[in-house]
Parts: sequence; structure tokens; C-alpha cells
Amino acid sequence: MKLQYGRVDGCDDHVIAYGEGIPRCDRALLFNLVGGKTFSPVSQVWNDSFLEELEKRGYDLTTLKISVEKKAEEN
Repeated sequence: MKLQYGRVDGCDDHVIAYGEGIPRCDRALLFNLVGGKTFSPVSQVWNDSFLEELEKRGYDLTTLKISVEKKAEEN
């Protein structure tokens, strides 16, 4: 499974590419981790997502690439 900046249906955005056997919930987990906001009950505010935080710190999000592979099955 890989997340990177790319073009899908004529739109540029962060996309997730995946192979056979990768469940929808795993793809959602990855996208929520990088794009989802979190609520802080102590300060009662929504915290920026990982992508928003990187953007605020001056990073070029079009260069972001994250990849992970399933473990090999043990015999």
C-alpha cells in the first residue's frame, strides 16, 4: 500500500495505491492517519491533521511518499 501525490480522474491530490488483498479498512486507516483531524478533550479543540501540520511547517506535500508492505506469510 502506498500513499503519494498524484493525479486521479484529472485531479491532483494525495492518493492511495494498493494491490490485491488490501482491505478497504486498511486503506481508510492510512488516509485517516495522515488526513484526519483529532479532537483534544483537554483543550476542547480540533488538532490539525498530519498533512496540515507538515504544510504549516513548510514542507512540500507533493513530495510526500509513504509505503508499507504486508509481511510474508510464514510456512
